[in-house]
Amino acid sequence: MRGQNKKPWKKGISLLTAAACVCTLLAGCGQTEGEAEEEATGEVIPVQVQLPESGSLTLSNEFIGTISPEESVYVIPMVSAEVTETNVSVGDAVKAGDVLCRLDDEAARLQLASAQAQYDSAAAGVNSAEVGYEMAQAQYNSTAAQLDAQMGGQKNLQMYQLQIQKENVERAIDDIYKQKDDLAEQRQDAKDDRDELRGDRDEAREALEQAQAAYIAARARVTYLEPTTAEEQEKLTGTNGPYYNKQTEYEYDLKQAKSALAEAQAAFEQAATAAGQASAAYEQAKAGIESIDDGQEQLDDSLADAYKQLEQAEAVMNITGEQVYEDTQKVVDANKAAAALGIDSAEATVNSAKVGMEGAQVAVDSAEYQLDMYTLTAPIDGVIEAVNVNVHDLASPGTPAYVISNKGAMTVTFYVSEGVRNTLAVGQKISVDRNGKLYSAAITEIGSMIDQTTGLFMIKAAVSGADESLLTGCSVKVTVDTYSQDNAILIPYDAVYYDEEQAYVYVAEDDTAKRRDVETGIFDEQTITVLSGLTTEDQLITSWSANLREGAAISIQTAQDDATDGEE
Repeated sequence: MRGQNKKPWKKGISLLTAAACVCTLLAGCGQTEGEAEEEATGEVIPVQVQLPESGSLTLSNEFIGTISPEESVYVIPMVSAEVTETNVSVGDAVKAGDVLCRLDDEAARLQLASAQAQYDSAAAGVNSAEVGYEMAQAQYNSTAAQLDAQMGGQKNLQMYQLQIQKENVERAIDDIYKQKDDLAEQRQDAKDDRDELRGDRDEAREALEQAQAAYIAARARVTYLEPTTAEEQEKLTGTNGPYYNKQTEYEYDLKQAKSALAEAQAAFEQAATAAGQASAAYEQAKAGIESIDDGQEQLDDSLADAYKQLEQAEAVMNITGEQVYEDTQKVVDANKAAAALGIDSAEATVNSAKVGMEGAQVAVDSAEYQLDMYTLTAPIDGVIEAVNVNVHDLASPGTPAYVISNKGAMTVTFYVSEGVRNTLAVGQKISVDRNGKLYSAAITEIGSMIDQTTGLFMIKAAVSGADESLLTGCSVKVTVDTYSQDNAILIPYDAVYYDEEQAYVYVAEDDTAKRRDVETGIFDEQTITVLSGLTTEDQLITSWSANLREGAAISIQTAQDDATDGEE
């Protein structure tokens, strides 16, 4: 079987071009048998040769990476409250301890005032107890006044806190409704994308049917020109056949038909791949709509839960106002009665009052600590990357208010396949391109677990010489040396031919072309590696000729010969 020059594809072939080639090749050639024989008789093929080289070939791959700072912190409120003051914006530089924002601390100040009042009252109790037995009645009056003040302050504080909780739930309900509206818009956009992708899928299927028709026509042409029985052969080349006495024309038409079949088959396979991709994109769009529907259901569940929380908050407020403090008042009255009976234990009351004063001091310290939580400060030196709160917003312990990054060191993160991952090493140098500006980087981390979102392995690298153009979250192009082969034979890519799956080359021996089957390795646009079947001593034929075959007579051309031919 004559070898065919079937090289790995570098560029795609459109369906219309493939169909046009099939029609042209099926039309045949008008050259006569006699003319072909005359050209083949005694022909010496001029060729160019070179000695293969031994060396290494390294391939580079490009990936899309994301820039992020090496150190980044989230400033999260410890309490839920309204923002009353903000001091920084995105891009501001801050020092550790700088005030970022202040929250509504009225509740905390009331708590501190209440604790301070308890402390003052306890201190007064100590002083009163020390007056002695004679002042026991005065101590009773002071204690009664203290209990009344304490009850009123606690009730006001607790009712205020319950009101804040109720308002927070109402804000959460409003937020859920806004999210539902956003999801509705996203779902409409996803439906529009799905309808567009359905059209793309239908066009790809139509193109696949056309490519399949062209492939079937080309295969029928080869079957007609390459019969399997003597009777069918007689119909072609016999006395009454279209190729009677036209053996050369018949062989040429058969060769052209097989070449057309190969091209039609390649076009058909490419169309099949495109149709599969279009169908996959359409299904992905459908899955996106289903995901949005699931999100809407979750928001509906959250909305129902929020309304339950609102009902519970209102119920607690009613119970607190109507029942709890009635029982508390009974306790206060009982304490007053107990205080009246404590005249005989004035000395014990002094000691107890001192203990109470120490406890009140702890309460004051705790209230001051709670008050500090309403002022957010920067934990590190850095740059404000994100601000998620504004004046009158509700700060929440579950949501970061600020993101601060130390941009002294930047990291690029990208994802690779398992095959590429296995070629990388920690410390390996890579190149980072941001809008044409190049940075060097070194791999610091190679992921050992597949990322569930991308299906790839995460790679991280430290960027050297990072400047202001490397913004957090920006996309960059990462170039990495991946596959390589050392101590291999290097030859021009275009010197390799393929017979089915077998790669081969032609070498010059005694003015004759000899076919050499070879085992090839990796390749780029210019060079391919040969792992076996060829040595650096062989004279590799690098020029192409339609008549080049096993045993063909050749004439090796030099650079001087080429120059002489050009002058003629």
